[in-house]
Amino acid sequence: MATSIASGKVRLRSNALLIAGILGLITGRPLLGQSSAGNPSQPLNVNPLTGLTSVSATNYRPLTGEERWKLYWKQNFVSAGAYVGPFFTALALDQTSNSPAAWGGGFEGFGKRLGSRIATAVLQGTFQASLAEVLHEDVRYIASGQKGVKRRVRHAILFSFLTFNNQGHTTLNIANLTSYYAATAVSTTWMPIGGSKARFTLINGTEQIGLSVPINMVQEFWPEIVHKVFRRP
Repeated sequence: MATSIASGKVRLRSNALLIAGILGLITGRPLLGQSSAGNPSQPLNVNPLTGLTSVSATNYRPLTGEERWKLYWKQNFVSAGAYVGPFFTALALDQTSNSPAAWGGGFEGFGKRLGSRIATAVLQGTFQASLAEVLHEDVRYIASGQKGVKRRVRHAILFSFLTFNNQGHTTLNIANLTSYYAATAVSTTWMPIGGSKARFTLINGTEQIGLSVPINMVQEFWPEIVHKVFRRP
């Protein structure tokens, strides 16, 4: 028992050091390089349901280093959206399927699954933010700014795999796509995986990418959802 606890503490310390190292990539260049001085700050509102922030493709402006840093904290720690997604995935996907089975059921099992989902989400956001800075990719959802349901649905699907670079050009969203697999791989250090960790990483990471498609659709049509459901302008 003592050996298991000690091993768990070592893994937690290792993961904390990993996140700290990646944070260095995020904070190093942006805070010492780019500045928003002279430019009005862009709105960085995080959707409480999807955990995403949008920017219109028709009025695009890249993030400054300071904005990237603020958005990282809002999306991963200090917004409702940072926790709503992990809560529902832990409940709908993990708890109902009793996965992993070693964690059992009930509130204790759900607590472990929720904690794991939150930790994995933070890792995913950290990997994405750091790599996106290096590759000059935008971490926000690029809203189409178009009219017509079919066009917007198609755009939401495509931009589950694409994003804009700092010049406003469409590019493969490498940071986002790879971050799902990277975060899942790290999560196998604390999750009781019965089979191959590589197989789990591939399947689970791909599952997360698949889930991003309906989430992006909600984000694309969020203004209409807010207006019709919540009766807001």
